[in-house]
Amino acid sequence: MRELDILSQPARVLTQGEREQFFDQGFVVKENFVSEDWIVRLKDGVARLIDKSCNLTVSDGVFDLEEGHTADSPRLRRIALLDEMDEVFWDFAKNSNLPDLAADLMGPDVCFREALLNIKWQGGGQEVKWHQDIPFYPMTNYSVAQFLVCLDDVGIEPGPLMVIPKSHKGPLYDHYDEKDNWLGFIPDKQLIEARLEDAVELTGPAGTVTVHHCRALHASRANLSQRSRPVLIIGYAAADNRPYVAPAYKSKFYDSVVRGGVARSVHLVDGELRLPPNWSGGYTSIFDHQEKVNAGKLP
Repeated sequence: MRELDILSQPARVLTQGEREQFFDQGFVVKENFVSEDWIVRLKDGVARLIDKSCNLTVSDGVFDLEEGHTADSPRLRRIALLDEMDEVFWDFAKNSNLPDLAADLMGPDVCFREALLNIKWQGGGQEVKWHQDIPFYPMTNYSVAQFLVCLDDVGIEPGPLMVIPKSHKGPLYDHYDEKDNWLGFIPDKQLIEARLEDAVELTGPAGTVTVHHCRALHASRANLSQRSRPVLIIGYAAADNRPYVAPAYKSKFYDSVVRGGVARSVHLVDGELRLPPNWSGGYTSIFDHQEKVNAGKLP
């Protein structure tokens, strides 16, 4: 659905002003949106998964380990496929009020895409460089987004998500280098006119949900505080939005309808977007891609 058509639908959980802000600014923040009961259940699920990672020594398709990870002192960057790993995450992605928030921004028919956990571990959790999301998973339109749930209070110190207001109305950036290597971020020379100084840091208490447009420029600083910053990420897309490439994380619930019904047509938008690498053979994380660049491990 187009923006005007989406906004003409009755609001479910956002105000009309919040919906309009998303389309105008490229992001929205909803504090205290997820109930305390859900937060407790989700954090218990996270603890169970961290326990499962303790005996790992290398990253796999689910657990992305940070340097220094041990059984006694686990350090994780990302846990993927949460919806398959622990039933609480699929229950939340389908049966909480989060899909209603997605419907307010995408239209009444909404499909599930993915469930991830990004953990910026205390005392040095990795930064994420400036990037846009849609180049990682190009689709037929831009009604696709990641919904970030703060499982703990998120302030300035642990490196919250930063978004450039209105950047979703600007160019689609190349995420490759001059040698055609996938970087997973936008090279600095492309960002000269991106107005990075206007960045807004998205903070809030536990239970806050932030949503940024798939074209919005965003990044986050390293977590140098003494508190880890676990953020649950649930991806949704409008049912009339179809992928051009294999998804990075394809669980058994991928593309399940969580609100409304199956679309009978596809919404196509004009434009040109460079395809990412073929993820069907496996995907690690944006942290892994950017770390390889920093370490000079590209061809």
